[in-house]
Amino acid sequence: MTDQQLLQRILAKAGFHSTITKTCDLSGGCIHSVRKVTLSDDSSLVVKMNNAKYEHLFTEEAAGLDAINKTQTVLTPKPLGVFTIEDTAAIIMTSISTASVDDAAWSSFGKELAALHSHDVQNRFGFETDNHIGLTPQPNGWNDDWVEFNKQQRLGHQLNLTINRNLINQNQQRKVTAVIDRLDEFLPTNPKPSLLHGDLWSGNALPAIDDNGKMRIAVIDPACYIGDGWADIAMMKLFGGFPNCCFEAYENSVSDHVNIDARLAVYQLYHVLNHVNLFGRSYMGQAMNLADQVLS
Repeated sequence: MTDQQLLQRILAKAGFHSTITKTCDLSGGCIHSVRKVTLSDDSSLVVKMNNAKYEHLFTEEAAGLDAINKTQTVLTPKPLGVFTIEDTAAIIMTSISTASVDDAAWSSFGKELAALHSHDVQNRFGFETDNHIGLTPQPNGWNDDWVEFNKQQRLGHQLNLTINRNLINQNQQRKVTAVIDRLDEFLPTNPKPSLLHGDLWSGNALPAIDDNGKMRIAVIDPACYIGDGWADIAMMKLFGGFPNCCFEAYENSVSDHVNIDARLAVYQLYHVLNHVNLFGRSYMGQAMNLADQVLS
């Protein structure tokens, strides 16, 4: 079976019976194959595929996209279903048109992100399902205490993975443990519960044109959960790629500015430890620098 035949079968299972006239490879990170598919009726869809054993990742992604879409704040694809054909799993989504954008669009994104974080959600921390950050499991069991949630299901979870995989030495372990033991000094117990994208690095923020022809930033590949909105900002600042006007617009749209530097460093430490678990010890120096910054 050719790739196009496979795509046609997947679309047919989803109820799309128009003939595929064109396919285009899109960036899918290091995990999945992603194609933009144009149909004979001139409509376009995005199909992300992988081995059937990864179907749960697509189900998790669909749940996150649905959650973001329901807020009607940030532009993101709409999931149209998760399907399996033989040994291939796929998620089908609406297609978003990418384009060059100006600073005004980035400023608007900062405001839209603040609106996402201010949207009313459950008054506790976690998510309706566990999911993954990359290929790392991300536990999202509900907790009323943000500090305890981070101790158990964020930093503590990543630390345990580094120990089990023999990626951390005793001195480094003691330093991360010291951060975890003192988290109540760095994080609020009960920040405004916000729906987070969860993995908002620059590759997951696409300059785009919406259906009304407006320049906007679209977000893809979420690892959603409910937490402190500044956790999304921490990831955005970690590896760069976002203009200052975006951060300024966000900061001017939110009222909580307490102890932000320490909070950002804690949330960044989570992601860098995840990079240690995903890619190896080359990220451990960065993790230790963040731990030192928090503890200083």
